[in-house]
Amino acid sequence: MSNTFINADFPMYDGDKVPHLRISEGQVAPYVLLPGDPARVDLIGGLFDSYEIVGANREFKIGTGDFKGDSVSVCSTGIGGPSTEIAVLELLQLKAKCLLRIGGTAAIQEGIDCGDLIINTGSVRLGGSTNHYARPEYPALAHYAVVQALIEACKELGYRYHLGIGATTSSFYNGQGRSVSRHNYSENIIEEMQGLGVLNLEMESETILTLASLMGAYAGTLLVVHANRATNKWLVDYEESQLKLCKAALRAVQILIHKGDI
Repeated sequence: MSNTFINADFPMYDGDKVPHLRISEGQVAPYVLLPGDPARVDLIGGLFDSYEIVGANREFKIGTGDFKGDSVSVCSTGIGGPSTEIAVLELLQLKAKCLLRIGGTAAIQEGIDCGDLIINTGSVRLGGSTNHYARPEYPALAHYAVVQALIEACKELGYRYHLGIGATTSSFYNGQGRSVSRHNYSENIIEEMQGLGVLNLEMESETILTLASLMGAYAGTLLVVHANRATNKWLVDYEESQLKLCKAALRAVQILIHKGDI
């Protein structure tokens, strides 16, 4: 059997398919929603007028469809910075221009209820992956037009939301103060972030925000609160709140498209 090789520096399958998403330019809309879980790619598809799964490989599942006359895509990133980095860079290579992180988060401040939405204006860069792209002092900021569209969408739909800075970590357990080893280097992470006024902890936003900024794209973050570490509450059934999140995100995309801000 003969071996077939492609360029290892920037591999493309079948000549035009990026190596991990395994899709080509034209299969992704300029506006892309980024959940972590591949199952949510199917969940959000039920809100579209027409919708097609255009790719599924590893943790990456991609759907593109028509939402009230606008073309929008959804791509799962998996959990954490490394897989998110791959999804973001390959989507940008395919000419995506606006990336909106949607997913669950843990609030760390009292007064934020499970089921509330959080719009992060920026993220503390504790995720690690973007250290390969910019020094730690480089800020992970959401684009102002995306933030404004998210605020407008939440107000229009009557959804309770909180606006402020989040923190992205590279660890779900020790890195978020859940001590499972004899030595937890990050055991005071929640108290530290609370003292800085940080609203929430999650694992993907800073990667998306930082890379989009560096690559000349636009990005934002809309999250639904699945847990609150300050009150020690975890919401067991959060499908309804996920649908609320998706509706707000899609409305924000509509606002961005029709205002022409980006």
